[in-house]
Amino acid sequence: MDERQGRTAAIVKSTGADWGVVTSVDGVAYASGHVAPVEAGPSPFAGGPTLAVIAADGTTGIVCANVETAAALASRADVVEIYEGYAFDHSVDYVAAWVDAVRRLLGRLGVGGRIACERGFAPAGLADLVPVDPALDLVPGLRRARAVKTPAELAALTRSAEAAAIGQRAFLDAVRPGRSELAVFADVRCAIEEFAGCRVAITGDFLSGIERTAGFTCWPVNRMIEAGDQVMADLAPRIDGYWGDSCGTTCAGAPGAGFERLFRTSKAALEHALDYVRPGRTAAEIDAELRSFVGREGYAYPHHSGHSIGTAVHEWPRLVPYETAALEPDMVLLVEPGCYDPEIGGVRSEYMLRVTCDGCEVMHRFEHRMSVEVAG
Repeated sequence: MDERQGRTAAIVKSTGADWGVVTSVDGVAYASGHVAPVEAGPSPFAGGPTLAVIAADGTTGIVCANVETAAALASRADVVEIYEGYAFDHSVDYVAAWVDAVRRLLGRLGVGGRIACERGFAPAGLADLVPVDPALDLVPGLRRARAVKTPAELAALTRSAEAAAIGQRAFLDAVRPGRSELAVFADVRCAIEEFAGCRVAITGDFLSGIERTAGFTCWPVNRMIEAGDQVMADLAPRIDGYWGDSCGTTCAGAPGAGFERLFRTSKAALEHALDYVRPGRTAAEIDAELRSFVGREGYAYPHHSGHSIGTAVHEWPRLVPYETAALEPDMVLLVEPGCYDPEIGGVRSEYMLRVTCDGCEVMHRFEHRMSVEVAG
């Protein structure tokens, strides 16, 4: 049995349940290995969410529409129920098909007794099918189990970290005045997908100019990059169900003194984090240390100092002022201190880190370059 499946089964048992129903996209990927597509949102050919049912002994089943057949057959599930969703030559009642498939799966697995779920993710339509006990919540246990990665997860995350680093290198090669944000991002996406050998969902931010980078978050638009613009690329690709993440900021041409100070402070804070992050330190302590570091230079940032990552791009624990969780070996964190000034713009510097027994290591380095040369 895969270790992730075993951990999920142990959580079901720890709640006092005999079975658990997992309905979040990232939870299903973790528990069963079924990687549902996410870039286009919920499938228009599905009558309900793809779900996993797992017993306290680890027996696992999934229900999904026929548009996810390949992913279902590649999963770790013991039993798979695929219902008709997509069709072109006759009408399909998607909801009825999903309900029937859920009922078939429950019957094949012999589901009974007390049933737990992910509180906040179980759809209302499930209530008439599965007698879930709302007091039996899988979420707290799952988020803690998922925080410390298995060897298989570390391998998947290392590949996603490499994809993000490849995207950052493509970003530095592609960015120059006279190109739009969209054109540069297209080159970045192409490099990541050629590495992955498949279509890749990517989230994050891509911004240029003073106003947009000072605002710190938004996707690329058709704005033309001008000489002297700062450009921020926060790239988070998802490969085989696991996310990578990264952020680099550069100047398209000669940087001004204000941008140079922002850049050096943000980069120095990131390098400081590599010495500071270690097991036993709490998320809140790391957050406070990084905010203090940039604060001594007169800067601040209006976002978290970082977050964990896995089958979801943001996982627990986050590096925020209120989080008391202590770091443990084999947690994977993104650390992303930033510096922002509405008159100058913004800089954010980020690496993906694995917590080790006595510190941390960068999972895949890439260059944080202050500026790119402008020809002519």
